[in-house]
Amino acid sequence: MLIRDTGCVEESQAWRKHFLDNGLAERHLPWHNPYRLSAHERAVVESSIQQFQLGEGSQGRRLLKRGIRSSHRANDPYFPRALYLFIKEEQRHSAHLLRFMDQQGIPPVSKHWIDSVFRHLRGLAGLELSLRVLVTAEIIAVPYYRALGMATKAPLLRALGSIILADEGAHLRFQASMLRRMALGRLSPITRAVSHMHRTFLVATVCIVWREHRRVFEAAGYRFGRLLKESLSEFAALDRAISSHRARARISASQHAAATTSSQSSRI
Repeated sequence: MLIRDTGCVEESQAWRKHFLDNGLAERHLPWHNPYRLSAHERAVVESSIQQFQLGEGSQGRRLLKRGIRSSHRANDPYFPRALYLFIKEEQRHSAHLLRFMDQQGIPPVSKHWIDSVFRHLRGLAGLELSLRVLVTAEIIAVPYYRALGMATKAPLLRALGSIILADEGAHLRFQASMLRRMALGRLSPITRAVSHMHRTFLVATVCIVWREHRRVFEAAGYRFGRLLKESLSEFAALDRAISSHRARARISASQHAAATTSSQSSRI
């Protein structure tokens, strides 16, 4: 449940504006670049990018309904719109990936067991569980899109990885701010227990993601230990933001530096 206070309402209003502005921002992507994936590159990324494209395209109907109910209880009229625009940004990622796949002759998939499990888990309980399951995917998406940008020589895929990576950083900050509000007033032992369970779920998810997307990560020079370390680092930053009593939660500056570095490399 969202907690009502003036700062939180202002925060939701700021996020609504952020997602509106980001949606209107001009994205310079090399859609007309003629590069074709080699047979080896396609074998590395095909099934992986199919899975992520499917996951990014969720309609988010149940999440939005829960957000609307919570916003009514908290008397926060801006939160549903911010949440809706956040979901639309995820769908825009899915559309960009689908357009790349179409150019490369990679067919989309309509279902995958990992996506089905995540959707089922998000439907089990209320807004906080939905957000925690979703933020787990967002955490792992940071090293994934970093790796995807390095896994091939395709300029468009590198540019897409950089842009999505930068957006995911904002998504983590948005979700941290929402989870922080839900944790306000919660007893410390309960907060620690929730954090421990979330961390355990994240580690299990990282193991599954490594098994399913290992070829992409290895093509980018990753080992399992690096993926786990980066994911746990993102989680630790998220956990600190949730535990913080600051009005605006923040994710580590290192993430922004990584996104900037990735963006610069995509233009080389």
